Amino acid sequence: MTLGEEAAEERLVAFGFTDAERTRQAVRELTRGLNRASRLMGQLLPLVLGWLADSPDPDAGLLGLRTLASGPQRSGELARAFRESPEAARRLCAILGSSPLVGDLLHHNPDLIPTLAVEDALEPRSADELAAGAEGALGWRDSTSIGKGLKRFKERELAHIAVRDLLGRAPVDDTNAALSELAEATLQAAVQALEPTLGFAVVALGRFGGRELSYASDLDVLFVHEGSTAADFAEAEKLATNLLRFVKGATPAERVYLLDLDLRPEGRQGPLARSLDAFRTYFDRWAEVWERAAMVRARPVAGDADVADAFMALLQEPEWGRSLSAEEVRELRRIKVRVERERIPAHEDPQFHLKLGKGALADVEFCAQLLQLQHGVAEPGTMRALVRLSDAGALAPADSSVLAEAYRFCERVRNRLYLVQGSGSDALPRAPERLRRLTRSLETTPTELREDYRRVTRRSRSVVERLFSGRE
Repeated sequence: MTLGEEAAEERLVAFGFTDAERTRQAVRELTRGLNRASRLMGQLLPLVLGWLADSPDPDAGLLGLRTLASGPQRSGELARAFRESPEAARRLCAILGSSPLVGDLLHHNPDLIPTLAVEDALEPRSADELAAGAEGALGWRDSTSIGKGLKRFKERELAHIAVRDLLGRAPVDDTNAALSELAEATLQAAVQALEPTLGFAVVALGRFGGRELSYASDLDVLFVHEGSTAADFAEAEKLATNLLRFVKGATPAERVYLLDLDLRPEGRQGPLARSLDAFRTYFDRWAEVWERAAMVRARPVAGDADVADAFMALLQEPEWGRSLSAEEVRELRRIKVRVERERIPAHEDPQFHLKLGKGALADVEFCAQLLQLQHGVAEPGTMRALVRLSDAGALAPADSSVLAEAYRFCERVRNRLYLVQGSGSDALPRAPERLRRLTRSLETTPTELREDYRRVTRRSRSVVERLFSGRE
């Protein structure tokens, strides 16, 4: 039996929908008309409203459903998917009411909707599958279209990762690894499309190097080449410039990823790409302790494998050939204090900061990198480094567990915050309604989330102050 407009509005109010005018219009657009799709949506509407009511933001979910059904063809396809698989419909409602961002990705990839109830389709992608998908997205396009092909590939795979995340199919470590593998496949395809005539490689740093990318992460990278002549240097700079053009795009709307090269020698004042010899000289003579800490997370991700291997080999002696001096330890401590004081934006809550708060992500990363350099434990990933440090006797298992718990908690909340808001933020929202949507998505309450944050970060901070800052 079709649900009439008045009954639908009563149901909307009962189910917690708050914007009556917009939701009433959305219901009207979903069910109006005499075609088969409209009749079916009308019949399914009571179920759909119930599914949306269980989501963090029913209003946003209903509006997202209306967007997906816009146009006769899309409406028919959506109705057919709902008829063939009520479970796909239920999962779609949960996703749309959780993340408008993922709803937009599905709007541009509607063929993914029927697969929401196909268990095999929700399995993680392998590295080979991602590589094939990235290469296939480029096809025979001319160079001006490479970026568009990469963006379509990235957004489609991002939808797959986010759907798994929202449906509870992937723990945070798996989600971050999948995001890292997607970025890696994208850069590999981009470098391949350039058809380099010079040995050229991309080395990941930061969270990309550690295979721990979040949804909001930029890609920290270095470009390295094997050249030795002025012509080689010019060619390497051209390759780097074109790679940036493909991936960064001319406008934010064209952006595939934001690449950050600020960790390269001389920062923004230096060339985009450096030769192996130049890197060797720099690390042997001039590298500062913060650069040693940054290189802990170096990992080749694209380009010439021989050049990448040579780069990693030249890091061995300056990076791992000696421990840290007392002055270098003090310098790392000073850097960390400066980061805490200067980098939290004024509009973000320092009491509940997921990245730079006391005991949060940056604390754990600083602590792990210091211990790795002191004990010669080479591992780019923070979570895996904690395990290896514990195995090496450099970190008590109990301390490793405390740091890992805080890291995973902050990462999970930060990832979900991005999906719920549709943009990056590193602190718990101050606005009550935004915080409510986040906590509903995490199946908790604002009070419980804040208490959990305080609990895990206080324990983590205690370990960091003892091991990193030297305070008992």
